[in-house]
Amino acid sequence: MHAPRRRLLKTLGAAALTAPAAGPAALAAPAKPREVPIMMDGHVHVTGRAYWEGIDVWQPQQTGWDFARAHAAGVNVIIENLGTYGYWNYNYSPKQTLRLIENFYRVAKQHRDKMALARTPADARRIAASGRVAVFLSVESGWDHEGDLDVLRAFYRLGLRSLQFSSQTGYNALSDVIGAGASNHWGAEQGLSRQGHAVVEEMNRLGMLIDITHASSDAQTSLIAASRAPVVASHLYASAVAGPGGLSDEQIKALAAKGGLVGIHGGSAAIGKRYREWMKANPERAQATSASLRGLTGFKVSGTHNVDTDNYGEFINRFDTEMRAAWKTSFAPWSDDTEARPLVPTPDEYAGEIAYIIKLVGPDHVGIGLDMVGGRSGVPSDPSGYPQLVAALKRVTTPANVRKVCGENWLRVLAQVQRMRDRDA
Repeated sequence: MHAPRRRLLKTLGAAALTAPAAGPAALAAPAKPREVPIMMDGHVHVTGRAYWEGIDVWQPQQTGWDFARAHAAGVNVIIENLGTYGYWNYNYSPKQTLRLIENFYRVAKQHRDKMALARTPADARRIAASGRVAVFLSVESGWDHEGDLDVLRAFYRLGLRSLQFSSQTGYNALSDVIGAGASNHWGAEQGLSRQGHAVVEEMNRLGMLIDITHASSDAQTSLIAASRAPVVASHLYASAVAGPGGLSDEQIKALAAKGGLVGIHGGSAAIGKRYREWMKANPERAQATSASLRGLTGFKVSGTHNVDTDNYGEFINRFDTEMRAAWKTSFAPWSDDTEARPLVPTPDEYAGEIAYIIKLVGPDHVGIGLDMVGGRSGVPSDPSGYPQLVAALKRVTTPANVRKVCGENWLRVLAQVQRMRDRDA
């Protein structure tokens, strides 16, 4: 076992189970499953790298998140987000989601001694206890921008257990979004369309976790109110701590009242107050620094799809070729602006975000959701740094709360969503 992982497991309080004394009763009792402390990141992107770059994501990479370094650092459960960036423009998102799911299954089969798909929290605990990484599947940036319920049901059968409700870069038939593609299209309905409400109801029925990240503020509030089950913001922050763009105190309180949680983002531009001040003071340099990542998440194919002149296959081939180039550019070796490097948030600043939410709504409603990708800086700087976060958390809260933040809260929310499904079945 690698040294960082040993330290992390020790920090989380791993303890061997004491074997019962030998005797008839002991011999007859079934063996209890081995329990291990959970270290979970609720917002990871790695499947897209395997799909577009053709890399082995169980080997250490120069940029972004990889299984090798994360697992060595103690991570044993993740929510993997399949990114359909760009494909929302022509409603190719269901196709791209299917391609990424298929790629995930191939990777999981190739590395079945080190990882496995989790459909339930019980699966995750069993997989983690075996020494492997348990992977829940989610989708970011759109699974079907028309919100077809049969498509949703089919994806559930294939193993999806969470969905980011909104798109990444523009409103769709379900909700408005925040950020570069911000709009007020569904403003009269508080950011959430009637079809959006139908999708919420069906996700509750299926037992799928709703992720409100990237939805507009009105849509986020509407999603929290509309769902009968807990919802999460998988990779966000408190606006009261880091500034605009996060969740308000009122939204965090409403989310917590439903049993949900906030996964705290690790990106410099998200939680770094000093870094964000530098960005505001240096907009051109900040734009240049983030250009490769924006080129990926905001990707648009060149030209248009003309059904009268394009032969079948030509357009999607051009689309894929240009997207692969955008993906490789984003995950190429990258360094921050020289002035910005000293302003990247520290583990203690990250822990301060956690401490604020614990003080606001209690320790059950916050977790880790780093969103570690190429083309930007953050904390930790790479997947080997999870123990740094744990050490910082220990400086601001209790060991019991650290265990909750490091994974138990995520599994509790997933279990609660599924219990509500079973109760209503």
